[in-house]
Amino acid sequence: MTELPVHSKPRPGQMLSRALILDDNEIDILRLTKFCRKAGLEFAIDSAQTITDMQAHLDTFPYDIVFIDYHLGFETGLDALRVLTTHPDQVEALPIMVTSVTDCGTAIESMRNGCADYLVKEELTASALQKSIASAFERRIVLSMISEANVLNRSLRNMINRFERSCGPDTRKLIRNLLSGIGEAKRNDDIDPEIRANMTVVEQGCRDVVALFDDVATLSIDAKHALPQIPRTQ
Repeated sequence: MTELPVHSKPRPGQMLSRALILDDNEIDILRLTKFCRKAGLEFAIDSAQTITDMQAHLDTFPYDIVFIDYHLGFETGLDALRVLTTHPDQVEALPIMVTSVTDCGTAIESMRNGCADYLVKEELTASALQKSIASAFERRIVLSMISEANVLNRSLRNMINRFERSCGPDTRKLIRNLLSGIGEAKRNDDIDPEIRANMTVVEQGCRDVVALFDDVATLSIDAKHALPQIPRTQ
């Protein structure tokens, strides 16, 4: 396991280029490190052999990528994944699970629980490593876009609901009464022409407001059916 450096944490906003390898086998750590170098990945690499050691590193540096071996003695990579994904300083870290060729189910479960990608130890090459990291970053971008879309959908629904509550039947009734009063007043032949013209403007404005209410009601129906909630990301 690498020793924790004594210098301070990187400043917020500072460009990061750091990876962490969690594996209880020192040889596997060295092997993965070697493939990182062969793949042209020149970021700093730390290593940990237990989840406790990993936690210490997570408390010290924000990481870009965290490679997690699934088999960790009495613990599993999923235990480590939970520690990583709930760490307040590691929201940008990309977890990549490292599994055996016989652990296909584990790889799928890892992805469902928040892993950005996975690697198979027996198939590890510099090219596979490059593809895995590229895939992890692409998946993070897609998940970020989905998250933003969810926020936009919720904001739209809330805005429509607030509008409907504030401009509901009572408001429509007031407008109908106003239009009725204007229509009755305009039937008076003795009304001043300028006042009649102003009444016509107000009348048209009221009709435009009613049309807006109808459009919002239609939009509300469309939002409930055509804009379903996008599944949450891990």
